[in-house]
Amino acid sequence: MSRRLRLIILAIALALMGWGLPGISRAQQGMNLGGMTMPSGMGALAGPQGQMYGAGKPGAKDADPGISVKESYVSFIDGAVPRNAFGMRFEGMYGNRQPMRAEYLFAKGGLPNSVGFPLPETRVDSLELTSYAEYSLSSWFSVFLEAPLRWTNPEVNANQRGAGDMRYGLKLCTWSSDNLIATAMLRIYQPTAAHDSLGTHHWSLEPGLLAAYRITDKVLLEGEVRYWTALGGSDFAGNVLRYGAGVSYQHRLANGTWLMPVLEGVGWTILDGKTMVASAPDNFVAQDAYGQTIVNAYAGLRMGLGRNLDFYLGYGRSLTGHVWARETYRFEMRYSY
Repeated sequence: MSRRLRLIILAIALALMGWGLPGISRAQQGMNLGGMTMPSGMGALAGPQGQMYGAGKPGAKDADPGISVKESYVSFIDGAVPRNAFGMRFEGMYGNRQPMRAEYLFAKGGLPNSVGFPLPETRVDSLELTSYAEYSLSSWFSVFLEAPLRWTNPEVNANQRGAGDMRYGLKLCTWSSDNLIATAMLRIYQPTAAHDSLGTHHWSLEPGLLAAYRITDKVLLEGEVRYWTALGGSDFAGNVLRYGAGVSYQHRLANGTWLMPVLEGVGWTILDGKTMVASAPDNFVAQDAYGQTIVNAYAGLRMGLGRNLDFYLGYGRSLTGHVWARETYRFEMRYSY
């Protein structure tokens, strides 16, 4: 991707995040817009009942209006709700036969002047333990941090373990109507891996749009569209469009235990970059990855104890010939407050 196009994408992402900043400033300063309202059918800018945040009767005291959807139950896609939460996520991914594709998961390796795996790699299985925290500055704005530990079990190269690439970012809910919210997200990937074969060896940027729609009191539909782009990297580094949706059935109980089935589907389309296909260390080819599409399906169960603590156990499988992992297992523990 050209530097000009990357700068354009960054500018669009920052502009999208900046859309809600006037509302943030008004909320902090206690200012009022007077009786300015949105038409009832147009939703709202971070405000319920089709009202723009800050609108009200002259002289009324501003307050955080909250958002219409306050829960998120998916695991593999990003939830649209800004919230206060922390937790841990353990994931096993098995059967990645093109680990360097677009430098999305691993850096280019096995070739002269490359920094990743010393030898061309035929398959990688990996485990990842991620600690994460999200802090909500208001009901519609939050910042988050994700710190992974990674274990890799390559078929050709030596095993490695240690810290992976750090990830952090923010969420800004920019739309809230009766049963629908939309949230702009920006995630930044920092190359902090303890070993070159545990990360991508470059910064990455990922703006996205997240949404949640409450179909009924018990059925919640959530979705995402994200655009990942490498900032730097080798000639393998590219751009990936990610999209997904998930549905959950049931709702959280204030007291006692509760169970909730969750179904998710996630797709990735490679828009630029290269990949390596290797059957042995001395039999490999580097080729264009443009147009490769990966689709995974996930089924899981979220279990909770009251309003604050919940657990997720899920399994995923690739539905396409191209894969990040043929099989995925995940366990998550989350505390919300």
